[in-house]
Amino acid sequence: MYLPLALAALLPAALLSSTHAALLTPLPRQSSDSSTSYNDGIHLAVGPECGTPDGNYSDINVGLDLQSFKTIVSFGDSYTDGGREDGGPLAPPIVVYPNPEAGGRSTNGKIWVENIADDIGARLMDYAACALFPRMCQSGAVTDLSLWPSNPTPVDFLDQMATFLNQSNNLDPTTTLYTIFFGINDYQASLIDGDHMPQAAQVILDQIQILAAPPTNARAFLITDVYGRGAHSAWGEAYKQSIYSGLAQFQQGTNISAPVKWAFGNFARIWDGVLDGPPGYRAFGYTNTSACTTCGSDGCTMVGACDDPEHYFYWIPGHPSKEGMRIMADYVEEVFARCSFP
Repeated sequence: MYLPLALAALLPAALLSSTHAALLTPLPRQSSDSSTSYNDGIHLAVGPECGTPDGNYSDINVGLDLQSFKTIVSFGDSYTDGGREDGGPLAPPIVVYPNPEAGGRSTNGKIWVENIADDIGARLMDYAACALFPRMCQSGAVTDLSLWPSNPTPVDFLDQMATFLNQSNNLDPTTTLYTIFFGINDYQASLIDGDHMPQAAQVILDQIQILAAPPTNARAFLITDVYGRGAHSAWGEAYKQSIYSGLAQFQQGTNISAPVKWAFGNFARIWDGVLDGPPGYRAFGYTNTSACTTCGSDGCTMVGACDDPEHYFYWIPGHPSKEGMRIMADYVEEVFARCSFP
């Protein structure tokens, strides 16, 4: 057996638009039966809530065809970190006892965006980063380190962008999807440093503007969020809405060099459903909402791990298991398929 015990700090994200939102039936492969044939029995028990670009933030796909992408370029924190930060090929997602990180990932298998890339046959270029502690991804990058004096993490979105831009990659804008997933560590820092979430949202929008301009000329973006992992705050909600509204403006060609297509995936639907309900964690196939492994001053370890890791929500504290990463990918794919606008 592999995995240990531990409680993860909880903090999900956001209330969604009720005006244009509608709960959707999960895709067949996430059916809520007890079968273990798919993803060890862990499946989506919630669907996206779809909306419009001019409304409250929601799950939405504005003009993107997921199957058309040949390359995915990803920026983010430890949830998106595949074990290297230079866009190169990832190590196999294998756990080697007692290190709980599968090939440098903060989970025991593939990360969410890696699953999506596999599903569509795309190349993944991953620039996401975590704070190694020591050599363990217990926490991840923020949008901009200068906003958060309390955050010791030596990595942020700006650093990741510098790495990507300095490589002078020549990627086809029509077949490249750029994914951005920040907010968790910014929100945690805001509880100490105060509400700088508006500035954090602006950092994300500013970097999208840079990517959309020459020489990159990016035209397709996916933004995902679960800033509080179960917790909600007024400034966290405002952070999400600011990004969402900015993307809607970019779609119209406002404040950007050229109009872009975009999608928004609200992972808070999963965290709220698992941790707070309805429908509750058992509806997803989980037996426990805590972490299977523990972390301490010397890092994380599989020593003393739980004996049923497939059905624990978290693998290391605060980080989804590989089964959780899989349903995150499933959720995004449902957003692309079911929340198209117009």
